[in-house]
Amino acid sequence: MSASSKSSNLRKVLYALPAFVLALPTIPVFVLLPTFYAETVGLGLATVGAVFLGLRILDVVSDPLLGWASDHIPQRFGKRKLPMALGGLIGAPALISVFSPGPEITAVYLVVWGALLYLAWTAIQIPYITWAVELESDYAERAKLNGLREGFGLLGILSAGAAGMALADLPEAERFQIIAWGTVVLGFCAFVIALRFVPQGRLPAPATSRALSFPTDNKLFLRVLGAWFINGFANGLPAVCLPLFLTYIIGANDQDKATLLFIYFLFAVLGIQGWVWLAKRIGKHTVWCISMLTACLVFAWVPMLDTGDVFAFGVICALTGLTLGSDLALPPAIQADCADWDRLRFRQERTATLFSYWSMATKLALGLAVGTAFPALAYFGLNQDSVQITDSAKTALVVIYAVIPIVLKAIAVLMMWRFPITRRQHAAIRRALERRA
Repeated sequence: MSASSKSSNLRKVLYALPAFVLALPTIPVFVLLPTFYAETVGLGLATVGAVFLGLRILDVVSDPLLGWASDHIPQRFGKRKLPMALGGLIGAPALISVFSPGPEITAVYLVVWGALLYLAWTAIQIPYITWAVELESDYAERAKLNGLREGFGLLGILSAGAAGMALADLPEAERFQIIAWGTVVLGFCAFVIALRFVPQGRLPAPATSRALSFPTDNKLFLRVLGAWFINGFANGLPAVCLPLFLTYIIGANDQDKATLLFIYFLFAVLGIQGWVWLAKRIGKHTVWCISMLTACLVFAWVPMLDTGDVFAFGVICALTGLTLGSDLALPPAIQADCADWDRLRFRQERTATLFSYWSMATKLALGLAVGTAFPALAYFGLNQDSVQITDSAKTALVVIYAVIPIVLKAIAVLMMWRFPITRRQHAAIRRALERRA
């Protein structure tokens, strides 16, 4: 391996370090924190539900605003690095405060610190993903860089889960504080290293900056965004229904549930580099389609499962975990190629803005999954307080968990099949941008 290749690989690793830290508090913030504030802190389910709904709306609305702002920061001031640094400085005290509520706090405390945490998170995440576009211009190397970042993120989720099991004997409030302080300390080191030693990346050609608007003129971007949203909805349905499926269909105990989740994320980590390697040879959009079709074939076995089929479902978790690696690594790299096309075709500086709509689509897909799955299950008679469920509720759970995702993923495959930006077309786009520069 040449010295330049070693330097490039080191740069990729240093770039990916913050992803590990950003993933550490993800499950505590989005899954455990609402219940903690409602029950342990004592704010009540209705109050906490209203607060987190407002925070989620703020999170979605702020995406394009912060993306547009990042696009308008001059390169000499740190176009992507400056908002990441500011987000870290705001997010660190916000994370500690949210995870360390004092006695007799009110909902205002959660609103203020929660809003700061969500805004800081967005201020970091959108420029961070956009940075990869400018850091690596090669068609295949982009997939490798995005795969490395998402792999580090999955390792962060696994590490947080392992820490939760190791700290299980401590009170919940103490566990939250340890996770918060550990995230801040590790985050300081990771961000300093990445921001100091990873170059800013370069814009391939000058472009104009315009007012914030939705890119309806970029049909390729809309095509990828649509497929991403539909596939995200397809992934969101089984994600939100997984605890119910494990309880009422498989009959898994708590230990089984923890083991199955670990297998799922472990195989996602193991699968990323394999998908990236394959994408280098046959194209990113083709490999993404193959992975989605693979997930469809695996999900087709789910309706055949019954109570006690823990091992069989473990195999399904492993195989779908492998496909998750493709979902995480390849679509952002495809979107990065669309950003190059956008810059060439429309001569606009809006790369971070495009990725902000990408982030919005992710959040809306997950929100739609919760907002449709749970009411539908309730309509068919699923009652989480009962030990058993009716046959109609069981059928509805299987259909929502596995059958509908198969249909949605098939639609996403049809949208991405024969996508026009291949390795050859992307090379032509890059050459045109270089000539313009």
